[in-house]
Amino acid sequence: MIKKITCKIKNLGIEIKYCYLKEEDGIFDFFNNIPIIFINENLNELDTALVLLHETAHFLNGDCDKYISNHFQNDNLEYEANKYMIQEVIKMLDDKYDFTPDTNYQSIIDNLNLPYHLDGIIIDEFNNIIADKFGMIAYYETDYFYEN
Repeated sequence: MIKKITCKIKNLGIEIKYCYLKEEDGIFDFFNNIPIIFINENLNELDTALVLLHETAHFLNGDCDKYISNHFQNDNLEYEANKYMIQEVIKMLDDKYDFTPDTNYQSIIDNLNLPYHLDGIIIDEFNNIIADKFGMIAYYETDYFYEN
């Protein structure tokens, strides 16, 4: 997964630097007009992949150009970055495991080990993939599918 993610990031013109970060898992910024993602070198492979995707979302969303006047705006930027990260991970996992309606999405949640407030995004993205692949309509309130 890391190789695929780093290739995608490099194709966007973003540099990746692994280094010691005391309090952060990753940071995205521009230095001399070059976009760079700094990644904590102490992360495991899964966490590195997740942080790379999260920080890439900040680049794609133009978050460095945005003025943040309060924590609600920052929370929204972080939510959108997490949403992108989850969308990309779920797509990669589907490519690898070929999800079906019988796939246990709870095991995906457990294996990703993300903060619980992101579980809903994982479920929604899983449902979207299943709905697209099998011509179903995802019904999010109950996690059931209905045929078209």
